This record gives sequence, structure tokens and C-alpha cells, in this order.
Amino acid sequence: MKRIHLLALSLFIVSIGPLNARVTQLEIIETIPIANGKKFGDIGAYEKISGIAYFEIAPDHKRNKTIADINRAPVNANGNIEFSAEFEILRPVNSQKASGVLFVETPSQGQKLSLGLLHDIDAQKNLNLINEQTDLGNGFLFNRGHTLAWIAWQGKISDVDHRLTVNFPLALGNEDSIGGFILTEFNGRSFEDKNPYTLPLSGRQYIQSYPSISTDKDIAKASLFVMQSGSTDASSTDVGKGEMISDEQWDFAYCPEGWPGEPSLEYICVKNSFLKNRNYHLIYQATDAPVMGLGLATTRDFISQLKHEEIDALGTPNPTTKINHVICQGIGQGARYLRDFLYQGFNVDVNGKKVCDGMNIHGAGVEKTYLNYRFSQPYRVSTQHSERFIPDVNFPRQYSVRVNPFLKFPDGILKKPAFDPKIFHTDTSTDFWQSRASLVSASEGATMDFSESSRVRRFLISSSESYNRFNGMSHNGYGGRQCFYDTNNLHIGSLMRALISNLELWVVNGEEPLASIYPKISDETLVELTSLRLPSIIEQNFNGALNGSGDMEFGPRVKFNRGMIDLLIPEVIARHKVLVPAVDEIGHDVAGIRHPHIEVPMGTYLGWNIRTTEFGGGGLCDEYGSFIPLSMSDEDAKQRNDSRPSLLSLYPDYMTYVKKLRAATDKLVSKNLLLQEDAELLLQRVEESIPLH
Repeated sequence: MKRIHLLALSLFIVSIGPLNARVTQLEIIETIPIANGKKFGDIGAYEKISGIAYFEIAPDHKRNKTIADINRAPVNANGNIEFSAEFEILRPVNSQKASGVLFVETPSQGQKLSLGLLHDIDAQKNLNLINEQTDLGNGFLFNRGHTLAWIAWQGKISDVDHRLTVNFPLALGNEDSIGGFILTEFNGRSFEDKNPYTLPLSGRQYIQSYPSISTDKDIAKASLFVMQSGSTDASSTDVGKGEMISDEQWDFAYCPEGWPGEPSLEYICVKNSFLKNRNYHLIYQATDAPVMGLGLATTRDFISQLKHEEIDALGTPNPTTKINHVICQGIGQGARYLRDFLYQGFNVDVNGKKVCDGMNIHGAGVEKTYLNYRFSQPYRVSTQHSERFIPDVNFPRQYSVRVNPFLKFPDGILKKPAFDPKIFHTDTSTDFWQSRASLVSASEGATMDFSESSRVRRFLISSSESYNRFNGMSHNGYGGRQCFYDTNNLHIGSLMRALISNLELWVVNGEEPLASIYPKISDETLVELTSLRLPSIIEQNFNGALNGSGDMEFGPRVKFNRGMIDLLIPEVIARHKVLVPAVDEIGHDVAGIRHPHIEVPMGTYLGWNIRTTEFGGGGLCDEYGSFIPLSMSDEDAKQRNDSRPSLLSLYPDYMTYVKKLRAATDKLVSKNLLLQEDAELLLQRVEESIPLH
């Protein structure tokens, strides 16, 4: 159906001649009311528009030429490339009430995360499917009259769990789909708490695989390796190579019930099953590589269409009311994508107009994304133990331009002053341990802090986990057995709402933004692991590990985080020292924005956790944090070898606790780091808690 529609659209475009259009059509598939028609403040009710955006771009345009393999994509009669992406828009039913601000989230693996972070929507709710009955929480963005939008950008996403998907053309070689070698990894995120016999070659059920050129391992020149960890040792920069598994022990096959299964170009079968406490690398010749870098153009051109155009090429009216400012937010993978979006030069459209006026880059650490490559795998996320072969931390790491200390040329993420957005870069504590966030502002040798661009403010949300939702239950990872400690379920939505409010004032009104709040070498709040002083009850189980970092060599066809990778196991050309936030006597990060439950603790919240023996033992437990309750009394603390103050020593009675909590919320409100309504709500929720004794 989509192919027929694209053909008809192509014929229409040919009939009217060459276009400078970027979005040729916004096909509206559905318009429905949401949230049971709930009225949000003075703005009123909202509705959802879902559809498909159709694009046409010129491969030789200077602002498109940096897309890897764009010269290999098929073109239409106009010499242009056609592709499409799914989108969703949430807008006020009464367009006169719209604020003029378009809030765009770049999805994470096709998923919507912003509402879960900002709207305090219950963790059990599926935010990928927003319909008439969906409870949209506190309505933070709706109460402000903002229009919200999502546009898919990541290729190879399957339509599973209502994820947003794209339709990109394949890169061609001599009129056939292009082939090449690829490395794919199977790890804990593939296995969860199982020891499966079979997996898709992508390692993820919701990611479409790059097919092997043959089920014959010799023809595909395929090899499978196994190792205990993706790094050679704790906190290592090097990528593990592993031990080769003999050809008799695996095959290109689908075998959910066990060996041998049915031959398959898109599945792997292991005779004695995968082991969940191991990592596996498969190297093989693949085919069918979409031009994945077109994802950069979907975001650019979709936003530009909504911001600057009244109609599309077919005359369909813009589904948004006049947009004056665009604030873009990415969370996790979406944040890494935004850093790359800026670096690759896509915050300016083909007509020379700015795309995003402001950005909240949340949870990226120092990383960019593995997108603008042939056979790219943007869903991969490097951690201490897994997926360490991806190009995510190579220079540049800072937003400002500086000289590469190893290759001696200047580069930076922000290089177009007229088009650079105003940025709030926010990290969780987990991002310092797993996403090497210290390198955003500290030198590779950990000797100095760098000054940052005047267009960037940086914040650490102290002692927080990578991403969690409101009312999320603490757990222990996969199967309830993966992590040693209970996970960190501190929801940071209230702090993020205050930051987004401040970013909005900076972008829309030009008001002076908050000063950056993050750990630094200069004030000793950013330290090496060997200098970290943890409370005794935590120290006794800590083995001193984090995700190592270094500049990698991926081969001569990789430059500026794009191209074609030849060295599938990259060579380390320079090692970095990764630093972490210093902690107080409770174990909480000293620097950063401290949530009232961090400032007035009932336990220790950490941005890291430890793997159990069953899942490999030692080192960090994926991207999970921890929660370790305080001892009730000094005697209990002594018996537990717990150097932290006890609950009763901190709060002799319930009212003392409430008084301290109120002081902490008042302090944050006075610094514009917490909204007054959120301070009141937090205290109200505490009133429902159980007294200390």
C-alpha cells in the first residue's frame, strides 16, 4: 500500500515539475480525542493526529551530502530520494489556545519517553499507544498549551508495541542490494533471564536483522565468538575478541525449541543454547542495508515543515498552529541522536533555516549515536560489559570547538553559531558510570575542566538512575535476579519540569538561564574511582568498575562519525580517564541538583548496581541504579557495619523529617530548581507515608 502511494506521489510530483519541497505530504491517518476529553487548565482538551510523512530530498544538496551512502540510494524521475516516517502530534483542540511552542521528542528505539519523564504518568501505562482512554498524568506540557510531536528516525525498527517506524530505501551496488561485513552482539539484553537457543541476528526481537547473504557459513564467511564480557577487564577501554565457537555448535537457523531448527537468513541457532552470563560476537557478510542516515533528514525536514510551511506539496494544511519556537528533547538513545544531529549539521534545513531553537539532551553522557553508517546499529548502547564495539565516544566530545589532543585538528559538536540551539544537557548519575559523562566537560587525562559554550547549560540530577517512571517499582533486574541491590526508583520528573520551564524561558523570552550545576575536577566533586569514598556497607560489595572509554580506530572509511566500518573490532588509539561524582556520608552525589529525597534521605540512592554471579558477577549491572535503606537505629547500623547515620539519629520523630523535607523543597524552589506546585505535591505525598516510629 505504501509503495502504491509513493508511486502515485512520484507521478504527481513529476507532473508539477522539480520541487524544493522537503516534505511532499503529511498523510493524516487518524485524528482522535485523548485523555477522555479532559480539559487541561485554560487550554482545554487535546487531540492526537497520527500519520505518515513522505519526504523527497536531493542527494547532491550540500546539506544532504553528508548522509552515508546517499549516492547509492535509488532516485525518482526528479533525481531525488523518496522515503517516509510515521509521526504523531498532540495539539490543543482549540487552536487559538496553542502557545506557539512545538515540543518535539526524538523517539528512543521508536518509543515515546518524554511524557513518562515529565507528566508523572504511572509506570504501568504504555505511552507508545495514546488513545481516548489514556491517562496523561499531570498534563505539564498541555497546561502550557504546547503542541507535542514525534517523528520516527531509526531504521530497522519493527512495528512491535506501537513503536514509530520508517521506510528507507536500500543502498544499492550495481542495481542490487549492497553487502558487507557486520559485527552483531548477543548479550544480557538479548537473553534477559533466559538461556535461549535462537535469536534474531539483530539480537533484539523488535529490531529487524540484516540478513546473511547465505545460510552457508563458509559463503557468509561467518564466525561466532564467546566471551565473559565485552571489555577485556573491569573498566577497560579495549574491546574483547573472545574465543571462537566451532562451526558444529551453531548455524544460521530458527530453532526456538532447540537444535537444529529450520535454516534462516535472519536467525542464529546455538546447539547448546546461549548462556546469559556470556557475550557473543557474530561476524558475517550481510545484505540489505537501508540508508540509515536518512533518519537525520526525517527529523530536520518534519520539524521544518511544521515550523515554516503552511501546506505540503499536495496542499494539505499544516496540522499545527503557527509555531514560533521549537524545543527538542531526547532521552537516552534519543539524546545521543540529538548530539549527533547537531554534530552532523542537521539543525539547519535545506533553505538555511534553524530547526530546533532549544534542546534538552537528557541521559546521553558523552556519547553520540551509531547511525550514519552503512549497516549501522543505532539501538546499540555501550556499557561496561556489552556493546563496546560501537563508534560512540570518538572526538569531538564537548559542545565547544577545541583541538583534538591526539590528531591535532579542531572540532566540536556546535560549529554553526547562527543555527546552534540553546541547550540544557542533563545527565543522571548512571550516565557518569556507564555513558562516561565526565568527558563532556573534563579533559581526557582528567587534569582539567573545560569551559563550555555560552549556549549550553549542564546539569547532573544527583544520585539518579538512567530512566524510570513515576510509581515504578524497585526490582533486581531481569528475572528479579540480575542485580545485587534493589534498583533505584527515584523519579526525577519534578526536577526535570523545573529545568524544562527554565529552558523555555531562555528560548522563548530570552531570559538568562540557570547556571550549570554539575561535578568538576576543580572543586573535587568529580573524582577518580580510587578516590571515591563510599560508606562501609556499600564499599564492602563494591569492586571498583565503570565503563571505560577511548578514541577508537574503525578504518579509513570512517570520518566525522559516519561512513563504513572496516575494523569491526576497533583498535584503541587513545585511552581516557573516566571520572565519577564524589559522594557524601550517605553515598549520594555531592554535586548536581539534589532531589529532596536525596537531601533528606531514607536510604542511599546510587546511579550504579552490581551484577549477581548468575549473570556474570562483578562490575556494573546494566544501566540500573541501587537503593540501600538506612539502618533504623545506631545499634542496627553497627550490626550491619553501616557507617551511614541511622534514621533515628537523623529524624528523632516524624515531624523532624517533615520539617527537614520542607526546608529542602523550599531551598530548591528559591533557586528555581523546583516548581512550587511540585514542592507542595511532594510534601502532600509524604504525609501519606508511614511515620518512623
